[in-house]
Amino acid sequence: MASAVPKVALMHGNARPMPAVGMGTAEFPVVAERTRGAVLAAIEAGYRHFDTASLYGTEAPVGEAVAEATRRGLLASRRRRSSRPSCGAPSATLTSNLQMEYVDLYLIHWPISVKPGPAVFPVKKEDAVPFDFEGVWRAMEECHRLGLTKAIGVSNFTTKHLEKLLAVATILPAVNQGEMNPVWQQWKVRDYCNAKGIHVTAYSPLGGQWGGHGNDVMESPVLAEIARARGKSIAQVSLRWIYELGVTPIAKSYKKERLKQNLEIFDWELTEDDHLKISKIPQKKTVTAARLFTTAAAVPGFALRHGNARPMPAVGMGTAEQANSEPGVTRSAVLAAIEVGFRHFDTAASYGMEAPIGDAIAEAARRGLVASREEVFVTSKLWCSQCHPELVLPSLRESLRRTCSCEIVRNLQMEYVDLYLIHMPISLKPGTPVIPMKKEDAVPFDFEGVWRAMEQCHRLGLAKAIGVSNFTTKHLDKLLAVATIPPAVNQFDTTILACYSKTAWSLVMDLRVEMNPVWQQRTLREYCAAKGIHVVDYSSLGGQNWGGGGNDVMESPVLAEIAEARDKTVAQVSLRWIYEQGVTPIAKSYNKERLKKNLELFHWELTEEDRLKTISRRRRLSQLHSCSLRMVSSHRLIFQTSKLWRNRC
Repeated sequence: MASAVPKVALMHGNARPMPAVGMGTAEFPVVAERTRGAVLAAIEAGYRHFDTASLYGTEAPVGEAVAEATRRGLLASRRRRSSRPSCGAPSATLTSNLQMEYVDLYLIHWPISVKPGPAVFPVKKEDAVPFDFEGVWRAMEECHRLGLTKAIGVSNFTTKHLEKLLAVATILPAVNQGEMNPVWQQWKVRDYCNAKGIHVTAYSPLGGQWGGHGNDVMESPVLAEIARARGKSIAQVSLRWIYELGVTPIAKSYKKERLKQNLEIFDWELTEDDHLKISKIPQKKTVTAARLFTTAAAVPGFALRHGNARPMPAVGMGTAEQANSEPGVTRSAVLAAIEVGFRHFDTAASYGMEAPIGDAIAEAARRGLVASREEVFVTSKLWCSQCHPELVLPSLRESLRRTCSCEIVRNLQMEYVDLYLIHMPISLKPGTPVIPMKKEDAVPFDFEGVWRAMEQCHRLGLAKAIGVSNFTTKHLDKLLAVATIPPAVNQFDTTILACYSKTAWSLVMDLRVEMNPVWQQRTLREYCAAKGIHVVDYSSLGGQNWGGGGNDVMESPVLAEIAEARDKTVAQVSLRWIYEQGVTPIAKSYNKERLKKNLELFHWELTEEDRLKTISRRRRLSQLHSCSLRMVSSHRLIFQTSKLWRNRC
């Protein structure tokens, strides 16, 4: 049976009384069916107050749920709805998404204006424009006069913002919604609003996890002590405290049991002692206007000629890490990268880093750092032991896997990857990806069969684009002779001298496909350009001790000279040089400051003289000559000078 919820009369406008608890619907990313089901469950539990916004993308599923509840007889008619435009003037689609003739309450989401366009979060600082208090409020008043909204109000307004608004308002704001809970009690704003007849509603009444560092409300020892003494949950104590202050809490939960509990706050009271304890809780504001704006660098993209992937961001973050690295380190590094602007992440089954990358991207979406998974470009790779036609599709599904009966969530937790690559033109006997590999496990590479399976992954929508890694022109010739869908990308992975032959190992082929200013790969780049294959570069910064003799990129006197003259780092010069070749560099760093610097490539150029220096004074890592393959079984595999086989020729 639905709970009886008290109501609060609004002093301005002609809305009916507002139910004293509302349900929030901010959800990133939005899953429409999930929101629709949760709103229906809330209506069944007794909710009649729902809070949404154009920015959230939940107006349509909320409207559908209310309409469905009416059809089912859960509601006699269309009930309360409050909504907010994104930063700026009222939305032209005020009621269309909700499928309603009016909303009960329409709020200005923030006292911030950005250039007209779709509602996105976060917004770019350069898109901010002065906020026209009088003009915007006049338009809000017009919405009210036209009957599209029964009341109008604001959200996230300080007392100074309210003073500016009240100076020009004909119809006063009925509501000011803001962050409020026992950890951020908003005494000044509440006292001001009470004096002006403006009702206060509270979002984040249970704290949320906006900062990514825990929840100061739900983890409060003061609230926990009161909850134990009262036989209530911490959430109920926080909601009751807000209600007793004459404020309407907007609590977000999609779980039916918690939705019920959040309404069970009206038949008991907090004591004076409880209020005194709560008043002494240290204060901490979580949601600030600065969070609306991205500090992320703007990264251009490269359109891929084959497949249907979105444009590839022009710089990617590499995630190959030592086998004993903690997944939490990678997860934190990917989150830091997203914060500074990276939207392109390169991984592989053999790295063992798919799970923490998937966790980080999901967490970034929950925090609102990205609008959804679709904002991120993810590459993964097929390992050599899975380079068999019958194993390609299962391997990709394993990389994508979310859950399997009784198992924890693992790997990328995604429905698709943007790009799936064959890691090397080498096949080993089937088995779990293991490093080191054994020479006797090598088998002939089935170019046609493996590529047919890759094409099937694309057709099933599991990979938006497919490609290869560490392929020479000879390998690409073989592949293109049988391909229906050409490879979108060839990634030059590491400095490798690889072997492949019809008899497994008798014919040695040179597969040295690193690219950076000391190994520029002109022939292979020109071949790929002619075939419409985009080049992605790994080892953009040279790597550490690949040949046992230091880092030829980072220690290059030529690059150091250019960097000093351009007031850049050697890494930035290398990455900019690669970008100017029309190639996407994949740079690995887990240091946040270096991650930022690795994106600062796009507002300056190398001079013609700089480019000439990199051509005339470049040196090869070693003489080009065929060399026998050597493998050893150890904790590492080094393929000649790379970290795949230990011994060198």
